[in-house]
Amino acid sequence: MTARLPFDPSRMNPGKRAGAGGETPSASGDSGGNDRAISVSQLAARIDNALKAGIRGRVVVAGEISSLTHRTHWYFSLKDSGAVVGAVVFASVARKMSYTPRHGDSVIATGRLEFYAPSGRVSFIIESMVPAGEGDLEQRYRALCDELRTLGWFDPLTKQRLPAFPRKVAVITSSTGAALQDVISTMGKRCSAVDLLVVDARVQGEQAAPQIVAAIQMLNERSRDLGIDAILLTRGGGSLEDLWTFNERSVAEAIHDSGLPIVAAIGHETDTTIAELVADERCATPTQAAMKLTPDRDALIEQLSSLQHRLAGAVRHRVRYQRQTLDAIAGSRAMGSPERILEIQRDRVSGIERRLHHAALQMQSRARRRLQEITIRLSKYQPAALHARRAARLDGLERELTRSVRGRITRSRDYLLAIERELHAIEPVRVLSRGFSVTLDEKGQLVRSVEQAEPGALLTTRLSDGSVHSRVLGEQPSTPRKAHKAKPSRAGKREEPPQMDLF
Repeated sequence: MTARLPFDPSRMNPGKRAGAGGETPSASGDSGGNDRAISVSQLAARIDNALKAGIRGRVVVAGEISSLTHRTHWYFSLKDSGAVVGAVVFASVARKMSYTPRHGDSVIATGRLEFYAPSGRVSFIIESMVPAGEGDLEQRYRALCDELRTLGWFDPLTKQRLPAFPRKVAVITSSTGAALQDVISTMGKRCSAVDLLVVDARVQGEQAAPQIVAAIQMLNERSRDLGIDAILLTRGGGSLEDLWTFNERSVAEAIHDSGLPIVAAIGHETDTTIAELVADERCATPTQAAMKLTPDRDALIEQLSSLQHRLAGAVRHRVRYQRQTLDAIAGSRAMGSPERILEIQRDRVSGIERRLHHAALQMQSRARRRLQEITIRLSKYQPAALHARRAARLDGLERELTRSVRGRITRSRDYLLAIERELHAIEPVRVLSRGFSVTLDEKGQLVRSVEQAEPGALLTTRLSDGSVHSRVLGEQPSTPRKAHKAKPSRAGKREEPPQMDLF
């Protein structure tokens, strides 16, 4: 960006310092210490020449766009934290740009300065412009919007309903602003029965936010005493800086915490402030907000007239119906003969009496059947009946237990007799009586092989009717015994011969 050059009158071109009337300042100089007056046009020409001489060529400026209006040409302001400069992009240049500026954008613009004498304004004529990011206020605005949206302050479900027929509406705005006059005029035309309470508060500057917050809190605290049903917060249009009071968090919080419904109409239709987003109803203009809060007198009169006609018609219809009913009653035979009326009523009473008698008999019969059923059910739970049923059950269990025990004893006796027969069959004495014998050595050990009978050993042979003692004299050649062939088992394996010890 090119630095701004300081203004130096000595560098001006004298030939270009002529005024609009063609006059050239004298050698002594009109801007000196004399009292000779010059025209406004001459002063404007000098300002124009001074700008052209002091700031030559193109200038590159970085700033934030504010108060943007899209017409045939683009008019807006370039600003930073310390100054504001008016700028314009002519239509011929705007059509060639690929970038469309928005309010709050930070841009880098290249152009020249011109002094427009008819309006006395210095304008920055932009020839090219590129975005450089969002401005500081725009960033703060979007950050606060994101935060409050997360908290649910913009949720339509949390909004309060506006009163259909408010008694009094409080307007928070500047008492000298044009917005108040629009509200007063609109509400007076629509419905003068709605009272208006004006709360004067600053709507721009450092003191504006605290005054608006205090006004909202005061109206909520004294709403009953003052008879206020709704609040209208409004002001005219302006730049983002002018409307920034209504983007403060304190103002948004006061609107959110308000027990009274709040309608906000800030700036023009294209302006959107956080106060409007938090408010219970947002309107584009103060006039629209006044119309939203005030019922239409003409519409109410028309509605009242319609209701009046409907009510009159309903009354006429009801009277006609009742008259027809009375005429029908008066023309009936019953009205001509009172005895007939008594007879009809007597017959009616007799019929009711018969129905009551029949209903009483039915209820008595049902009650008697119900009592019998309950008596039968209770008899099942009497102590004697319970005792009899349980005694019969015990007798049955006793018979089953006796039968089971006897069967178990019989099976056990048969099992023991079978074991006894088997043991008797394999008793050693009975085996010996069939011709077998048993040989024992001197230690009483059973002799199973000739190898256990050494020469000179004393042996005892037991028979069925006694024992025989003998001594081994020597060995005898033994004949080889045929090997016992074990029968193969069902599984294909050979089974060994069974061995049985007699003692």
